[in-house]
Amino acid sequence: MSLFKEYFSFTKGQRIAIVSLLSLIVILSVVNFLMPFFIHPKAEMPSDELKQLMAKIKVDSSQNNYYSSNEKYVPTQLTPFNFNPNELDSNGFIRLGLRAKLAHTILNYRNKGGRFYNKEGFQKMYGLHEEEYKQLEAYIAIPESNKFQYKPKEVVSIELNSADTMQLNKLRGIGNKLSMNIVKYRTELGGFARVEQLKEVWGISPETFDMIKGNCHVNSKAIKKINLNEATLAEINIHKYLKGEIAKALVNYRKEHNYKIDNLLQIKEIELINDEIFRKIVPYLKL
Repeated sequence: MSLFKEYFSFTKGQRIAIVSLLSLIVILSVVNFLMPFFIHPKAEMPSDELKQLMAKIKVDSSQNNYYSSNEKYVPTQLTPFNFNPNELDSNGFIRLGLRAKLAHTILNYRNKGGRFYNKEGFQKMYGLHEEEYKQLEAYIAIPESNKFQYKPKEVVSIELNSADTMQLNKLRGIGNKLSMNIVKYRTELGGFARVEQLKEVWGISPETFDMIKGNCHVNSKAIKKINLNEATLAEINIHKYLKGEIAKALVNYRKEHNYKIDNLLQIKEIELINDEIFRKIVPYLKL
């Protein structure tokens, strides 16, 4: 009994503290119970207001996204003026009232060699809505010189290492942009060794290659070759097929053989140069 009193008897101050703590617990419990009755939930948004908000979200969203075929489109009032879609720059398309993303798509199409030969071609531009086209249709002005004309059915034969852009334009499916791309790539290579290399030219699709390959041939004697025993690392490294690790490997191999390579077949001993790479680079090398 004395042990019980020792642990469970309190001083007056301790009893006051215990009673205060218990009272505080009771008060907090009651407040927690009654809180929902005093705090009212936020009133729901009226249906009309909700519809207006949803409509605004759709309009805002449409500024950054093209419209899907199932999405209701609210026509935008454009500011049309006479224009040639083959020549207008980005600022011009923006002045028409078109979205910046659509203007970028049109310019990207043109940069890859695409042309608009008639109004219907422009109408098919990805991202251009039907209502937008209707507002612009009467203002689209494509000169007769820009309109599509079928290439004559005469058989042409183009030597790829000597042809200029005007000659390359005679090939079906090859316009000004692609002809310039071909000449630029030919310069980077030092000449074409095979007709199949046209597939590496930026903008030439498999379909275009299949259409023109029968009208092209190469004169391998026109290829600019690199003397493997004399060229510097910088001269070797500048070639499109040799730059980087292959150029370094060739220079190191030449050094190991006292700067004298007797046969081009020797470079197949280099680990980086397998049969496929050898066939690709050997037309551009000499001893």
